[in-house]
Amino acid sequence: MKLSWAILTCLWTASILAQNNQNSWWAFQPVYKPPVPKNGAHWARNPVDHFIARQLDAKKLTPAKSANRRTLIRRVSLDLTGLPPTLAETKSFLEDPSPDAYEKLVDRLLASPRYGERQASLWLDLVRYADSDGYRADHFRPEAWRYRDYVIKSFNTDKPYDLFVREQLAGDEIDPANRDALTATMFLRHWIYEHNQRDVEMQWAEILADVTNVTADVFLGLGMQCARCHDHKFDPILQKDYFRMQAFFAPMLPRASMPVGTIAERTAHYKAMQQWLQETDTLRRKLRAIEQPVLLQHATREGFDKFIDKIKIMIRKHPEDRNAYERQIAEMASRQFDLEQSKLPERLKGYTKTEWEKLRTALRPFEAKKPKLLPEIKFVVSDAGPIAPVTRIPKKDIVVQP
Repeated sequence: MKLSWAILTCLWTASILAQNNQNSWWAFQPVYKPPVPKNGAHWARNPVDHFIARQLDAKKLTPAKSANRRTLIRRVSLDLTGLPPTLAETKSFLEDPSPDAYEKLVDRLLASPRYGERQASLWLDLVRYADSDGYRADHFRPEAWRYRDYVIKSFNTDKPYDLFVREQLAGDEIDPANRDALTATMFLRHWIYEHNQRDVEMQWAEILADVTNVTADVFLGLGMQCARCHDHKFDPILQKDYFRMQAFFAPMLPRASMPVGTIAERTAHYKAMQQWLQETDTLRRKLRAIEQPVLLQHATREGFDKFIDKIKIMIRKHPEDRNAYERQIAEMASRQFDLEQSKLPERLKGYTKTEWEKLRTALRPFEAKKPKLLPEIKFVVSDAGPIAPVTRIPKKDIVVQP
């Protein structure tokens, strides 16, 4: 009993210390402009050199000799474009007597399309970009390249970093008519995906954890993974903090496609579609009651029957009756099977088929009134609904807010 109390006391103390130390932790201090050291006055060419010189002096080290021009152009070319200079480029730089020859070289490299490609390759590694799903099946992602090109374009057009961040985390919210902003949300789609994972809820939890972890790594420079299971052992990050951050992504819904348009266009389309759905609600529900059992019974690929009953209920539920979490799980599960709509007429028999045909005939006049789809973009995300799913700390059943 004494040992148990000792352990509990240590855990409680660690939690309090984590809270108290958050504001004083070195990594969380605000950015400030320190005075430039005097070190390196005889060789420093810019303020950064003075800071380097101070560290060299502290370790009793001397700087390397200045690189010659041939070495310099190779270094800067490889650094900015990932490619060595051509013979002609090297010759031009070596023969340029102007005092700003190096500055002109850097400006030319920064203006090159290769610059964006080089910098994008570093960013794409950070955000775990891939052209396929991963795992053994490793299915191809035919739309993923659009995010790659978005990142390249962002570097080459010198997009402000704050906008670059906002577009990737909430492009569909801040600029829904901008294809670039919507493409940026593919940042939230780069998780590895196992196409036949029957434990869909566990898979979704792993996806949310992946998005949380990578967002912290990339945008905060902070490894938060440890805090998923417990308060961080070294950094002042509580488990509660981890799930509060994850709560920001709780409403996320992976979309095969979504409309592109101004807020006014999307609002008008949404209202028209809601009116059409309301007018056809009874007919569509009756049709679904006939069609869905047959479609699910004959579902191809991984099939429907292997899911547990809880998941089956979510899939069977009418889309307009699902809550946000049920939409997410039903969407992930539905990726695993195909419904052969074209074969439905031959699989319906007798009275059921007669009723189905009557309902189809009754619905036909409304089809002409259905609002036309707006232009679409694929492989993106949006919100699962106006009310976000609740975020809980696992095994503790503690609800947290963003």
